[in-house]
This record gives sequence, C-alpha cells and structure tokens, in this order.
Amino acid sequence: MNKNWLLDTTSWVSARPHHETPEASITPSPAGIYFYECVSYYQIMPVQLSSDTSSLVAHKGNRSPFRRALIASATALAAVGLMLTGARPAPAVAAQPPTTGQLVYSTNFPGTTLSSAWDTCYPWMAQSGCTNFGNANEQEWYLPSQVHVQNGQLALVAQQTPTAGYDKNGKPKTYACRSGMVTTYPGFQFQYGEVQVVARLPFGTGLWPAIWLLPSNFAWPPEIDIMEHYGTASTAVATLHTPQGTQQQGTVYFPQAGTGWHTYTLYWTQSSISVYYDSTLVLSTTTGIPQQSMYILLDLANYQSGRGSCSGTMYIQSVKVYQ
Repeated sequence: MNKNWLLDTTSWVSARPHHETPEASITPSPAGIYFYECVSYYQIMPVQLSSDTSSLVAHKGNRSPFRRALIASATALAAVGLMLTGARPAPAVAAQPPTTGQLVYSTNFPGTTLSSAWDTCYPWMAQSGCTNFGNANEQEWYLPSQVHVQNGQLALVAQQTPTAGYDKNGKPKTYACRSGMVTTYPGFQFQYGEVQVVARLPFGTGLWPAIWLLPSNFAWPPEIDIMEHYGTASTAVATLHTPQGTQQQGTVYFPQAGTGWHTYTLYWTQSSISVYYDSTLVLSTTTGIPQQSMYILLDLANYQSGRGSCSGTMYIQSVKVYQ
C-alpha cells in the first residue's frame, strides 16, 4: 500500500485515493489508452472493463487531468466520426439486475432537515467543514450549509463562492468554491448487499458528482465507486479499487444522467460485484472483492476553477440498502 493513502494520525487527515493527481507517467504508452478511449467513444456504446487495469494506471487513481484530456479528445473524435458516417449512437445494452433481498436501510429524505444518521464531512475531519486533501485539483470546501433537504429530496449545492478553509497542514486556505457532501458514517455501515441510489446529476464545468463506498476502518484500499461523472461528459464511470491496490473499471454512455431521475445500483456479495445504471450493466467482476464493512458517501466535488465552474446541484431522491 502506498503510504500516502494511510491515515495520518498526526494531522488526522486522509485521502480520497481516486481524486489524487498521478505523480508518475502512465504505462504502457498513452497511445494504448487513447486508443481504448477513442474506440469506446466512437462506438458510443457501453464499455465494460472488468479485468485488472493496474498496469494502465500509475499511482493513486485514474482521475488525472491527463485522463480528462484524453476523454475530451476521444469525445471530439467520436463527434466527427458520427458527422462523417451519419451513424447513430448504439442503444445501451440492458441487463437484468439480481433480485433484491431484505430492506435494511432506507431514506427518502422527509421533512426539511437531514437525519442524524448522516454526517456532512469526512469522518476523520471536523463536521463544520472539510475537503479531500488527497487530491490537489479539488477546488471545493464542503460545508453543512450546502446540504439541503426539501420536497423529499437531498440537495448538494455547489457555488462558486470563495470559502475559507485550511490545507492538509492546518494552515488557512481560501477555496474557489463551496459544496456539499454526506456520509452514512457512523450511523450506518454494512458488509455485502445491494445499494440503490436514485439521483439526478448536475452537468456543468468542473462538477464531479460521486456515489461511493469507503472502509469503516479508514484503511484504504478498498473503495467502491458506484458512479462518478465529470463536467459535461456524455459518459459515467464505475470503479473498484481492490484490497490489493489494483483497479477495475467500467464506462458507459449515459448522456441522460442530467435529466430526470436514474437509479444507480451496486450488488456486492462475498464473491462478486456488479454495478448498474438503471438496467444497464456497467461493471461486473469476481476478483478483488472487498471483505469488510464499508459506508456510503454522496458528494459534489469540483475539479476546476475559473469562470463558469462549480455551479450546480446534485439531487438524491432516495438511498436504500438490501441484504
């Protein structure tokens, strides 16, 4: 395990691994990864990658500015290809999700205040304000005031407002924007089960909504990213960070994520993990399965500063867990 991911009990901070900007170059050659991205976007169809991709990503996750540039280039190439060929995007391949079990946790966010079962910052930081120090390009400072409950919905609100916080060394720092996040720690933790989150994502410059799970003992890895979306991309990503430190990832064409409600589902057993967006299978694997208690996080991060960034709201209608 890279020591950078260990909990620093001196400063009492920890890192969100996949938000870290890679320090090393990607191997094999970027051209190989670029080809994969180009093919995925040109075909405009679900792309499932459930094999071990640790050889493709060097150090601390897959959400680097370099990778975002590749995605943008591939998307542009896809658009040109579609104009030249007149092709239409292929429909998503639907798959039948497994049968649900017994409902063990459920909320549809009634009333106007957040239930005490949820916290509004990372467990290892003060609940009055926080951010992910593990990723240098995150621009937001999370505040409880950016978390609202109204009309049976949870709203995580990102605003481009300079906000006072502090850095990983505890020194004062002004962040470009403020936003909201929630976690079920310590109120609800679980091992294995089906997680269903009904949400509507914001599309906008720099916005980075995520639905994910982290270990209850704060020791990373593993990590299960049910859904991550970047800016205005037409795709969404599911990633398993295995206990062995490798990554398995699935990417799907999902431009409708910003309109209407959609269900993001994780099926986690002792021997397998599957992730669905509505009825579309995004990721499926039987290797590197976490065998420990975890908790749920919902957040609206922001990876870009500047005009037009950090402005939007992630809405969550319900969160359910079956076992």
